[in-house]
Amino acid sequence: MSATTAWHALIGVRDEDRLVHRNDDTPAVPGVWDEHPQEGPVPADVARTLAGALARHTGTPDRCWYGLWEGYGHYDWDGVPVFRTPGRDEILLSGSLADADSPQRGSDDGMPEIPDLWWPEDRAWCVGGDVDLVSTYVGGSAACVADLLATPGLEAYAVTETSRLC
Repeated sequence: MSATTAWHALIGVRDEDRLVHRNDDTPAVPGVWDEHPQEGPVPADVARTLAGALARHTGTPDRCWYGLWEGYGHYDWDGVPVFRTPGRDEILLSGSLADADSPQRGSDDGMPEIPDLWWPEDRAWCVGGDVDLVSTYVGGSAACVADLLATPGLEAYAVTETSRLC
């Protein structure tokens, strides 16, 4: 397992036979658990662990910014600023780093409404994910990355700016 291991390779499916998304209960490889990792934002418990580690690497843990995908549609965000990212409109929210697992701990459809993007006022690091990704990425100093790699409860791997998204 490494930062660039593809799911289909991990479960032993050849590139030409891989199923990128399997949304039913039929196994692609009989006798092998092969349901791909959950897509979406970082789970709330992982967000709390991540926030604890990131707090050590910012001087502004009480002033952070968040981008929440506006497509969740469970709340009326009229009047709240929106910014565009490739393929998404994000609602701009602010709060403390402790709010990273907010604003909603779960919804009727089971998809947690946790921000895809978060960064502190001092821009010491940035967390990025997406509702359609199975990984969350953190950009930060070498010390910040080393701390995240060593944090219990985080499945973390170092990547570079040229690593492909998973």
